[in-house]
Amino acid sequence: MDLVTWDKSYSVNVECCDAEHRKLFSLINALHEAMMSGKSRAIIAGTVHELEKYTQTHFLAEEALMQQAQYPKLNEHRGEHQKFVAQVKQFRHDLETGGTCDPNAVVMFVKDWLAGHIMQTDKVYASHLNSHGIH
Repeated sequence: MDLVTWDKSYSVNVECCDAEHRKLFSLINALHEAMMSGKSRAIIAGTVHELEKYTQTHFLAEEALMQQAQYPKLNEHRGEHQKFVAQVKQFRHDLETGGTCDPNAVVMFVKDWLAGHIMQTDKVYASHLNSHGIH
């Protein structure tokens, strides 16, 4: 069973961003599944690494669109992205090295952050990008 399901309420009305958000939700669900099925910390760490890499790819693409549209809150938005990536890197490091990281806490942090970020931060840029011909 999926932990989080993408639906139209998460749409930012920019198709490439919506597609990337759906992929991120899929990765979160894969991470949750790995954890629920009792996979080793190494496998969970590998899934976190995949999520980390795809998140960076998505953030760069999203920021490029914001720059193209001269989005006035780009630097603030970029800062949120950087904090998230740093936290996920720390989680991955802890999982790989046997640190005190709780895999369940990782899943919940990523799910809550991403859903909240889309609904509260990404949705703010939607109309600005749309008004600059980005859909």
